[in-house]
Amino acid sequence: MGGWRRAGAVVTVLGLLGCSSGGPTTPPGPDAGSLVGPTWSLTTLAGQPVLEGTKLTAEFSGEDRVAGNAGCNSFFGQARVDAGRLTVGPLGSTLMACVRDGVMEQEGRYLASLEAATRYTLSGDQLRLGPAAGDVTLVFTSR
Repeated sequence: MGGWRRAGAVVTVLGLLGCSSGGPTTPPGPDAGSLVGPTWSLTTLAGQPVLEGTKLTAEFSGEDRVAGNAGCNSFFGQARVDAGRLTVGPLGSTLMACVRDGVMEQEGRYLASLEAATRYTLSGDQLRLGPAAGDVTLVFTSR
């Protein structure tokens, strides 16, 4: 019975340590909540406007998820912000084929750029993502 008491004491101590008010243990940086909420609509991909008549979106959730439309197919996957770094993927998508010229190529570049993104900046209603600080490949606006 002494073993159970000792285990209970360890659990109690660990629980109290987890409730301390010592502040955050990770360095300050962008938080996931700032991405959560709006539907982000892609305006440029690698410096080029999206194809006319296509709608590419991303919605970040508070459960470390992202979903949206890639121009033809819906996509979904993981997206996490930790200590100022963004991690996206793996992403999955539906498997429809669009016959309009360039749509499937644009979709492939969009999903690959989204998975490669490790940095983001927010300014007003604009979200910029890229693989490195200062390297922006995706620019979104909120709607």
